[in-house]
Amino acid sequence: MIDKSREYWHGDSADDIDEFLREYSEIEAIDVKPIICHSCGNEHLNLRIDYDEEAIQVKCPKCGYQKIILDCEEVWEDANPRLRKCPECKSKDFDVKVGFVRRENGSVKWVYIGSRCTNCGLLGSHLDWKINYEPTNEMESNI
Repeated sequence: MIDKSREYWHGDSADDIDEFLREYSEIEAIDVKPIICHSCGNEHLNLRIDYDEEAIQVKCPKCGYQKIILDCEEVWEDANPRLRKCPECKSKDFDVKVGFVRRENGSVKWVYIGSRCTNCGLLGSHLDWKINYEPTNEMESNI
């Protein structure tokens, strides 16, 4: 359940990211998918983000597996990513989900990255960007 009584929204569980992204994007039909570690299945991840290049990498603090997600590999070489810390409690561990806004034909036209701090529950959207190409199947499967 989302606590909206504070300056920033907080959630009790990773499921609250879905509602947060629906309200943040103002799109009820946003298709939200979890991002988990492909090596050990851990749901709590560290984020390295470059806001200028709109690039994101997730890293599992449990096993060390890291992955550049979505279509960010294309710009990663030019990126200068920084480790993301919760602005409230400074934790580095987040539940992470990606929200896809789709065109009528089903391809993705916009991407939103949502998260919840696993320590204090702070909800946020770190990045969002428009997708100007099709098909988007390969990009979608790279989470």
